[in-house]
Amino acid sequence: MTERAGHIRSIARALGLLHAMNEKQPCTIAELQSATGLPKPTVFRILTTLEDEGYVRNEGGLGRYRVTEKTRRLSAGYGEKSLLIDIGAPQLLAVTRSIKWPLALGTLDRDAIVVRYSTMPYSPLAVQATTLGHRLPLLETAMGQAYLAFCDVSEQKILRELLRASALEDGSSTEEMIESLIAQARRRGYGLRLPRASGGSATVAVPVLRDAQILGVLSMTTFGNLMNEKLLATYLPVLRNTAQSIVEAIVVHEGTREPDLAPVG
Repeated sequence: MTERAGHIRSIARALGLLHAMNEKQPCTIAELQSATGLPKPTVFRILTTLEDEGYVRNEGGLGRYRVTEKTRRLSAGYGEKSLLIDIGAPQLLAVTRSIKWPLALGTLDRDAIVVRYSTMPYSPLAVQATTLGHRLPLLETAMGQAYLAFCDVSEQKILRELLRASALEDGSSTEEMIESLIAQARRRGYGLRLPRASGGSATVAVPVLRDAQILGVLSMTTFGNLMNEKLLATYLPVLRNTAQSIVEAIVVHEGTREPDLAPVG
């Protein structure tokens, strides 16, 4: 394999060694040499470095190595939201290439939905370059409404309290508005944002649900004057099928993924 510019071979070898150690523990230098194809001196140097850093331990000086609890920290930043994007992004891109409209995946971040992935850069019909990283209010956006309507009762209670607190501060929302928008989105099965002015865009969003748990929200943005019952009837099934496909892929991944790096015994 041709190495890209900037590729650091020593880091790649260390990661490969950790991967091999995750397959079988404890293991000897000879076993790691066989598993990785690295020269024995290289395996020894990597193991010594990892041991000095606390990621590997030599069991009683017997030449048998295993990873330590510290290796769990390497995956601490990778959670369910990261998995949703890793698995969902290729599917969204494939759908956009088929239907042309831009799609996005968002997840909750405190009191807003953050767009974690957007296919706007790949859509000929995108209304802007991208929405990646945008923070979307819960009540005023399709993604926010879909999340509010389909998150579990305890989470919705907390989000309602946040919205009420915000309403008291700026007077922008009322209890009736909160209840109405949640009930409407729940009844429809999706969130909807219509354009506020002529020439604006519109968005429809559906929840990504695994059983009763909401993992995130999936949206499609169009030109505002095209958002009508016909368009919804055409593309809502696409969005719902895509959301379900993402969930199914996550389930398959979790059933076949390798165990976390962790000490055995």
